[in-house]
Amino acid sequence: MINKKLSSALLISYLLLLIWILLFKFSLSFSDIAVRLDQAVRSVNLLPFQGSKVVNGRLVLNEIILNGLIFVPLGVLLGISAKNFSLIKKVAFIFSFSLVIELLQFILGIGVTDVTDLLMNSVGGILGIGVYQGLSLLVPETKLDRSLIVIGLIIGIFFLSMLSLLRFSYH
Repeated sequence: MINKKLSSALLISYLLLLIWILLFKFSLSFSDIAVRLDQAVRSVNLLPFQGSKVVNGRLVLNEIILNGLIFVPLGVLLGISAKNFSLIKKVAFIFSFSLVIELLQFILGIGVTDVTDLLMNSVGGILGIGVYQGLSLLVPETKLDRSLIVIGLIIGIFFLSMLSLLRFSYH
């Protein structure tokens, strides 16, 4: 029961973190966010691995890979907290969440709405589901869930500590 509550809290926290990272680009104050919104520029790229992902004629792989990697924990967290979801429902959730982020980027004029991001976010989330499924073949699920929740809490506390330090040095 406690694992279910902690995993749900981690999932919600991670979704909020993704929104903060992907929409507000780590802004630490509302004035920074307001400036971004005031400078709204809407851009859409519907060609995969083109447009904003090409600089000087070369594909920017690090941004593409990072977009996938940032969604891996979402797939893992869904493995822990959404056990009653089928694989299709988990993939649909990841895809839908990513689509909403991309649409909000367009509506708010923050960043580029890019089909490559949608694809890579989905691939990263699916990879996370696969990682969880693979680990569950090696480790009993209850022990795996408990271990992953502890790791998630430690990473979360570390991240909040770093954020507090950044915020303190920012002012």
